[in-house]
Amino acid sequence: MSGDIKKDIRTEARNFSASLTSVFLGKKRDPQSKHLLEKAQQLIDGLLAEAPSRPSPATPPPRISRGGAGMGQLWVKLDELKRENDDLKRHRGRSSDDKAGSPKSPKSPKTHALPSHVDTSASDLQRLKHENDALKTQVEKLQKNLKEHQAVNTSLQDEYKRLKVALEAAQKSAMKAREDTKKLESGLKTLKAENEAIKHKTTHTQAPTKSPKPSISSPKPRARTDNRLTENISERCRPSNIAVAYTTLESQEWMDAKERLEEYSDDEESITKFLCDLLLKSFQASTHVIQSVETIIAHILANPVSAVSLLAGGHVTSSVQLSDEVSDFVCQKLRASFDNINTQVLAELTKEAVDYSSPVVSHFPDPSLQNYVRQCGALTWQMVLQKPPMKLCCSDSRFDEAKHKLWWSCDQSKAKKINYFIWPVLYDYEGGNLMVKGCVHAS
Repeated sequence: MSGDIKKDIRTEARNFSASLTSVFLGKKRDPQSKHLLEKAQQLIDGLLAEAPSRPSPATPPPRISRGGAGMGQLWVKLDELKRENDDLKRHRGRSSDDKAGSPKSPKSPKTHALPSHVDTSASDLQRLKHENDALKTQVEKLQKNLKEHQAVNTSLQDEYKRLKVALEAAQKSAMKAREDTKKLESGLKTLKAENEAIKHKTTHTQAPTKSPKPSISSPKPRARTDNRLTENISERCRPSNIAVAYTTLESQEWMDAKERLEEYSDDEESITKFLCDLLLKSFQASTHVIQSVETIIAHILANPVSAVSLLAGGHVTSSVQLSDEVSDFVCQKLRASFDNINTQVLAELTKEAVDYSSPVVSHFPDPSLQNYVRQCGALTWQMVLQKPPMKLCCSDSRFDEAKHKLWWSCDQSKAKKINYFIWPVLYDYEGGNLMVKGCVHAS
């Protein structure tokens, strides 16, 4: 009977040693538990190894009962510690420790957790709480940064769309500018070829003639001051500057007057015809003024005493013409003071010659229209002071891309016959070189 009891105690000791091994594997992170478990396992293994070699003494029954009672107390203590350990694990909510601490079978009990391990678990719990709070704070910051990045991304997408539209418009403008540049280069080549042809023709047609040697008493002939072929850059009133001002007149004052008249009428054709006619009438008025100046000067030179009657309010009825030298000299002096012309008088002369059958003529007193007429007078006055005078042309009947620009509402492929002029063609003189293209409505 005592042999069976010893055999049962050895079996329980071996089972207990095996359970210590599994507990050691599960609790190897705690140094103190590791040390105690290793020590207990060594003691039990040593006792089991020495038990067969020693003679089995006759152990009195009370001794055996005391050993059995000690094992029972160990099991009770182990169960209490297991329940306490399970409560701590449930409190921490760690499923991995739950699997390691729960018993697999009633025959494989686990060792108990020591009080130091309880303190370590509490400190781990506090540390994990702090880490969790720090992670929550970090997540909130990341969410805030994400919202800010999304807002920036949205604004960047909107800006990209706007820049894309602007880029497309700029590309279209660049393509149009390149086309215009090609047309201008082609026109420039044509003009250069015409200029070379004219120079070649002039050189070969004008044969040098030997003029008789003038006498000592006769004056030397004075060359004409023709500022058409060679411009005097010291003069502000010269053809190249006039061409620039002519283009500016079209893009500013003409446009302002057109937009103002469109507030009164929707008839675009009548408005553009009327503005073009005003420019031509202003050119005619300036021509009349310079011709009157030359006529009066010629009359006074031919009949000096007539200056008295002119001062008294008389009228000049003379067919005498100024010589070329005097005419050049007069225009040169007038070009030096071209900006002193009274544009209001030229505007009144233009108003007298305007076509009153136009439906928009009733709006002539409009300030924008008055400003346009005065600017036309100032510019056409400079045109007629050139020698020979510059020329405005509205007499073409066929559309020519070299001389005309097409109005925006016309079809380029069908433009052949000119219906009416929007803007006259400017030449440096009658039959001379083209300075500025005109604008026409053609079909």
